[in-house]
Amino acid sequence: MRSCGRKSYLMAALCSLAVAAGCTGFFVKATLSSIQVGPSNQTITVNPLVKLQMSATGTFSDGSTQDLTGKVLWSSSDTSCATISTNGLVTPAAAVAGLCTTTIGADDGTITASSVSVTVSQGTPTSITLTVNNPTPPVGSQVQFRAQALFPGSGTLQDITNSVSWNNSDTTNLTLTQGSGVGTISASAPAETITVSATFDNVTSNTVNINVQ
Repeated sequence: MRSCGRKSYLMAALCSLAVAAGCTGFFVKATLSSIQVGPSNQTITVNPLVKLQMSATGTFSDGSTQDLTGKVLWSSSDTSCATISTNGLVTPAAAVAGLCTTTIGADDGTITASSVSVTVSQGTPTSITLTVNNPTPPVGSQVQFRAQALFPGSGTLQDITNSVSWNNSDTTNLTLTQGSGVGTISASAPAETITVSATFDNVTSNTVNINVQ
């Protein structure tokens, strides 16, 4: 009788374990679902030398997260702009003149992260010159702005149009998009003068007057 009771107890325990394994995924290891890298849209400089530490965070099938910064395979799309170490440290290339942008990526062999962009600047410009292709645009038209900078140790103007911040006196009737030098005059804009300048690394350009016709 005791033997039968013991066997019944063992059978019940084994059945409980089997049910637990079937219901909760017992012994199933969580798998990597995605990788997020950051920070994004950062600017670093050659002079003074400023590096950027990237991070990679993995999200797993059970919802848990883990720091994968030193485990993923890092890459830079343009090593003549900046390189990245095995531990995720981005270093500007010494030969950068003006501005350049590289795309930073990471993968673990099966999962690839969404890439992010890093801009490398030669340094703080000594001056920025802003020009516009048509200073007297009609309503409903587009204008093209161009920002060029002089950097220390260089006598060549470098195009930084896509990296400046715009200072616009009338954002209602002139639309300027960050990352682009294209401006759009509203179809209902009055005949007026709109002033525009560009700023990069706390240096502001000359002011350009747009006389809407």
